[in-house]
Order: sequence, then C-alpha cells, then structure tokens
Amino acid sequence: MAANPQGFFRFAARYYPLLLDLFYRREGFTEADLRHLIVSQCSQDDPAPATIIDQLLSFSLIEPIPDATASFELTAPVRNLLSFLLREHRLTSAKVLQVYLTELGDLRDELDNAAHQNMGHQALRALNDISQTIERIRQDSHGNREAIIGEVIRLKSNRERRSTKERFEIINRLWSRYLEPLRDLIDVKKAMDASLDDLERSLVTNTQAFALDGALAREFSRCRARLLRLRREMSEDFYESIREVEPLYISLKKESELVRGASLALEKLDRSGLTSLQLPEMMAIPVWRVEGIFSDTALASFLHGVNGYEPGPPQPLIQSGEVTRPEFILSSELFARLESALPVDDLLSWLMENYPEVSGGELIRAYGWVFLRDSATMHFAQEERRYPLRDVTLLACPLRLEKTQ
Repeated sequence: MAANPQGFFRFAARYYPLLLDLFYRREGFTEADLRHLIVSQCSQDDPAPATIIDQLLSFSLIEPIPDATASFELTAPVRNLLSFLLREHRLTSAKVLQVYLTELGDLRDELDNAAHQNMGHQALRALNDISQTIERIRQDSHGNREAIIGEVIRLKSNRERRSTKERFEIINRLWSRYLEPLRDLIDVKKAMDASLDDLERSLVTNTQAFALDGALAREFSRCRARLLRLRREMSEDFYESIREVEPLYISLKKESELVRGASLALEKLDRSGLTSLQLPEMMAIPVWRVEGIFSDTALASFLHGVNGYEPGPPQPLIQSGEVTRPEFILSSELFARLESALPVDDLLSWLMENYPEVSGGELIRAYGWVFLRDSATMHFAQEERRYPLRDVTLLACPLRLEKTQ
C-alpha cells in the first residue's frame, strides 16, 4: 500500500538523528541495536520502541536483511535520498552507463516506430522514458564527480593516517575502475558519442512527424534540451574528476614506487650485505683519494725558496704620447666635419682620408649615413673607380656633395 508522503516526511523529520545513525551503519543493524538507538535518542513523549520499529517498517524506511535473522538495513530509495542530501554519493561504473546507452537505443527504436505509425501516445511514453534515462545518467555522472572529489580530499588530508601504499591503492582503483573506462566510453567517435548522436537525429526527425501536435512537439524540444545538457555536464564532470585525480595519482604512484624500491633494497641489504646492492656500479659514485700532491722534487724546492717572499712596489706605467683614435665613427662628429668640408668631390675618398684607422665596414656604414641624411646636393660621376680599403676593394661611382643653396 502506498505511504502518505506527508506522514512519511513528518516521521522522517522527527526521527532524523535516528535515520542518520542507521545510514552510516553500512553493514546493517540488529533489532537489539535498533532498540538501543531508539531508547538513547527518543524522549519520554515518544511511542514505545516496538511502535517506532513498526512505523519504520510501514513507511518502508527499513527492511530485513535477507541473509540474517532479526537484522535490518535502510531501503535502497531511502539510502539514495540520504546519499543525495548528504552528498555521500555512490560511484557508478562505466558498465552501468553502457547499460543505460543500450536502453536509450531500445527507446529510440520504439520512438521511431511510434512516429512511423503516427502513434502520439506511444511516442509520448517513449519520450518520457528517454528523459528519465537521460536524467539517471546525468545524476550518476554528477554523483561520480562528487564522490571522486570527496575521496581525493580525504586522501589529501589523510586523517586516517593511511600509508602511501594504501592511499595509492585507493586512487589507483578510482583511476582504473571508473575514470579510464569512462574516458574510453565518452571519447569522440566512441560508444556514447555515437549513441547520443543517433538519439539526437531521431528526435530531430520525429519532431517533424508530430509538428502539428503542440504538446508533443514541446516534449520533443524538452527532451532535446535534456540531451544537450547531459552531453555538456557529463564532459564537465569527467574532466573535472580527471583534474582532481591525475596529480594525486602521479604523486602517489611515484611515492609508492620509491617506497617499494627502498623496501626491496633494505630486504636485500639485510640478506646479502651492502656489496649486493652494487651501488658504485649502479649510481656511478665517484671516489677521490689524496696520495702525495708534490711528487716533483724540483717543484717542491722552488716552493720552499719562494716561502716568505715579499714583493716590492710595481714599476710605474710608461705614458705614451701617441693619442689613439677610436675604431668607430660617431655620427655627430662625422656630420660636423663633413659640413665644414663641403663641397666634397668624392665622399668615399674623403672618408678614407679622414678616418684611416677604421675598418671598411665602418666606412661603408658612415657612407650610408651621409647618403640617407640628404642634407646636401649629391651628384654621382659617370665612371666607376676602385677604392682599396683595409680589408676589401670597392668598385663605385664617386659621389660629389655640394652645399644646399
């Protein structure tokens, strides 16, 4: 017989501490344990423990465990509701999601047949079942994300003081049992992507068959929106789970391998001694010995001779009268000297005469400065001329510079 929802939630609110204790007893509880909890948590105004147990059974909050006598457990719907409210999510494997995809394929075929026969009521039932299956997949995906992130937070805090090996075993189970199969399932061009693509095409095609039925057309539109939300949120849930698990998985894997290697080395050391590890050969540990630095008698005698030597004042530096000129040309100085020397019949010859100490490349650079500045009237001669520089010989037409009128 169906339970009264109002009475159900009133009873659950009144005895919520009791339900919370029963929720965390994963292995179930005996009738004696249940009576003890009721006596410890209820007041004198409450009914007798036997009456409360009868109400728990009548509201389908608890049920007997099949393999035990006088033992109970929370019913699956109540446990799922409390898991949702307390964010104590249960992990769903990729195999369960594969079953959901198979069910969606069957419902898609049912929807296609209903549209082909123009049976609106059958199409509406198929759409409702498709929407419910989509929501189950979405809730399971979100539950996986919450459960994985919660487990990662617990492993990082490590309040239970688990060893590195135990923590790696937990994170490795999450990685290998849930994340890797799910990655293979939701990757592009894999089973889930193809199945959801087929479902979306079916919804688009069959919408046109019932275009004149406004209510049914809205159901098609709502179902497509649910499908779009599923694809978006399921990818977000998966990649958020990967971002949380992968750094911890890599870190614990390295620590686990290091601890295992150290344990094997210590075991071998205890059994066969230090030489069995062959550390110099494996790690190339360098060895350096001091065995007599001064083996040369003549060198030792010289060092004894200079012992106690005190140097005198250094010789003064001889100042040279020759003024060295720099090996580069300053543009400001170049333009000043050139302005005072105008007119100049041959610019390159003038540069060679006034800057004999610079290299050919520096002369060519100065030639370019003058040519690009365009501060004087320039004329090129018709015949070419050779210019022997320090490291190269140039062939060019002489460039004459005159003052601008």
